Amino acid sequence: MSDFNSIASAFAGHYYTTFDNYEARDGLASLYRPESMLTWEGSQLQGASSIVEQLKKPELKVVKHQIASQDSQPAPGNGVLVTVTGSLAIDNAFDKPMLFTETFNLAPIPGQPGGFFVYNQIFRLVFG
Repeated sequence: MSDFNSIASAFAGHYYTTFDNYEARDGLASLYRPESMLTWEGSQLQGASSIVEQLKKPELKVVKHQIASQDSQPAPGNGVLVTVTGSLAIDNAFDKPMLFTETFNLAPIPGQPGGFFVYNQIFRLVFG
């Protein structure tokens, strides 16, 4: 397996930088395929268009992530498992950050050496 930590770090940097720029967020569609699945606060969505539609909801227009930790492991089939924790601010409410955890299962793109797509993704806000 290539350096899974480097893959995870590059992926997370790209994902959150793109997510935090609403005008660029449509670009996240390239990270998903028809078989990709997102569980967002318990709701399950499948496919790039459904997933990006969730990520582009109006209530998520202004979001800024602050990453606290990132862990990764090699996954079956030469994939990479990535778990990220941190906080996010919606509508620039930096005085009221919300904690989150997000897990990605990155799978190799068939026929594209070194390329990965999000096969599974789970997002949860952490209350407590």
